[in-house]
Amino acid sequence: MVKKLRIDRRGFLKIAAFTGVVGTVAGFGYPVYKYLSPPQQETQMPRSLLVDENGNPIKASELEVNKMYLFNYPLVNTPNILINLGDENGNPVKVEPLRIPLNMEPLNEPSYIVGGQTENLAEHVPATAQLYEFPGGVGPSQSIVAYSAICQHLGCVYPQLKYVPPGQSTEFPTNPPIIGERGGVLFCRCHGSAFDPFRGAIVLSEPSLRPLPTIVLEWEQDTDNLYAVNVVGPVIFGRTCNTCGGDPVGDKVVVKKSEL
Repeated sequence: MVKKLRIDRRGFLKIAAFTGVVGTVAGFGYPVYKYLSPPQQETQMPRSLLVDENGNPIKASELEVNKMYLFNYPLVNTPNILINLGDENGNPVKVEPLRIPLNMEPLNEPSYIVGGQTENLAEHVPATAQLYEFPGGVGPSQSIVAYSAICQHLGCVYPQLKYVPPGQSTEFPTNPPIIGERGGVLFCRCHGSAFDPFRGAIVLSEPSLRPLPTIVLEWEQDTDNLYAVNVVGPVIFGRTCNTCGGDPVGDKVVVKKSEL
């Protein structure tokens, strides 16, 4: 004889609730899996010659000092800033290689503040910090650098993220004030993040806690040509990987002079 299964009202409600939960979880299963699944892997970075709007190669020795230029790399929709860094008098300044942490707390780490010495940076980096190699400047004076033009805080882009040359103050106050007063910074007008282009775009002022990604450049001494060849540092803001979610650039990328 088969026994009849008897379920009282309370038992029925428990089963119904459990079934509803299972259905809900199943409905969200794919989105959750997609969110938790590993990010896409980087594809090979292009080696792209920097050219002007007429297709002529950009000559490193002809880049104006402390003038901001713009180009896209490694995707056609990822903008970057190119600068031949110099002092207040327009003399090129050599940019040294540096080991940089992926995450920073600039208000708690005084060596990050503008005017700090390169060698002091490592003294305040925790032993567990994840570091990457900033290659330094290229060109005749080793003064030419390139960084992502997308702020690492909330993704504001040029012209909100702009270069303020040495000797010019930023439009908004910074913490500490000396950052904005002396200039020579990449400054985001959206929320006040400041970055030091002379030291790998390390964070000088919050709210950003990550440096700007570096676009690695190569300089051919015999031709004076410049190439974009890689991205190092944090992932470009808004990307799961630097080459994900867009079309890669070709073997040439156009450089335009900033209007600011």
